[in-house]
Amino acid sequence: MTKNKYMTKYQLEHLKRRVSAEIDPVIDEAKLMRKSVVAELTASAESKLAKKIKADIVIKELEKALQQLEIAQRKAKTFFTTKVSKSLKDSVNHTFKENNYTFSSSYNKGIMPDDCREQLREWAETLAIKEAEKTPEGKKVKQLELYKQSAVNEVFETGLPSDLPKTLDRIFKPLGIIWNKTEALQITQNGGQ
Repeated sequence: MTKNKYMTKYQLEHLKRRVSAEIDPVIDEAKLMRKSVVAELTASAESKLAKKIKADIVIKELEKALQQLEIAQRKAKTFFTTKVSKSLKDSVNHTFKENNYTFSSSYNKGIMPDDCREQLREWAETLAIKEAEKTPEGKKVKQLELYKQSAVNEVFETGLPSDLPKTLDRIFKPLGIIWNKTEALQITQNGGQ
């Protein structure tokens, strides 16, 4: 019986999962660092974007209109609940009987200023993510993802399984990841004696 010189599909998939298991925690840590940069950039970009596209003016106009509507609603409540005879007052619709009748608590239709602000935040975050890619944190994530892809490519492109550990050690060494855990344990045991 001859020994198979090439890896099976299952061996390749196992190695691909192992590559991911080795480098994904490092990538996740780098993404967290990038996320904090994105949060900072989003906060600063939101107001700049609002002014640049003049959304701040639209939001102020909408807030003013809502305030005017609330005032008109209060006048309507006062008119329909206090300026009528007792018989008409008893037959007033339940909407006018609510104690806290305001625009914000009873009228939830249409575009609200918070909807506008939320849209601005989303746009600002999208812009911030693009800007974060240019920062050292963003570049590190890209680099780590390229390391991962390179390692996966090596797994699939290496002809002989015996060459693979050396190749993966070479790829992961700059990241401080030791591929051959057995050698790492021997180093620790020999160094500790």
